[in-house]
Parts: sequence; structure tokens; C-alpha cells
Amino acid sequence: MKENIALIKEVHRHTARLEAEREAREMLQKIGYAYLSDLRKNRCNDFERFVVMLLRALMCDRERILIKTPFSLVRSLESISKILDLLEKLNPNKVIIFLDTYNNQIDYKDSRCRTIE
Repeated sequence: MKENIALIKEVHRHTARLEAEREAREMLQKIGYAYLSDLRKNRCNDFERFVVMLLRALMCDRERILIKTPFSLVRSLESISKILDLLEKLNPNKVIIFLDTYNNQIDYKDSRCRTIE
């Protein structure tokens, strides 16, 4: 999966492949998912695939990242805190916005997310 994550930097910032892959491995290691580096998509569960998508988004130049309906993206997600913990470890210099439905409002109760109705 490191190649999948690194591809963003390679294409958008013209970063050398090995340098981009090193950065991807470091990000995975920082959040405790280093084992994903050499796995393929079909060997990952839905949360692991989400982690890769998140890291790809963080590699982009955009200042804001929109995560739309995370509980639909990750069916096994028990708490939004699992994603918030990853973001805290990564400490991205970006604005992260969660967009979800009123039906999932209960999932954000007592979380560190600021909600807007």
C-alpha cells in the first residue's frame, strides 16, 4: 500500500518514487500501521483501506480534507475516536471536516468532534 499512498506525491509534487515511498512508510509507522506497507488492497480490511485513503488525502496539497459518512465507508467502525486518534498522531496541518447524516449523530456524541447542525 505504500506505493498507493506515495503515488500522490509522485504525481502532484514530482517527488522521486523512493522518497515518496519512504514518507508513506514513515506515516504508516507513526500511526502503528507499518505492516500495511507491503500489503495489497485485497489483503486489507475496510478500516485499513480507510487508513490508506486518509494518508493519500493528507499527501495532497489541499488545506481541507472532507471525510464523508465515515461510518458508511468503514462498516466496522465502532467509534469516531478511532479516526480522531489517527489524526492526532499524524497532526496534519489541515482542516479535517466530517460530513455525516443526522441518523449518525449519536456516533459523535461525547466525541472530540465539534458538530454543527
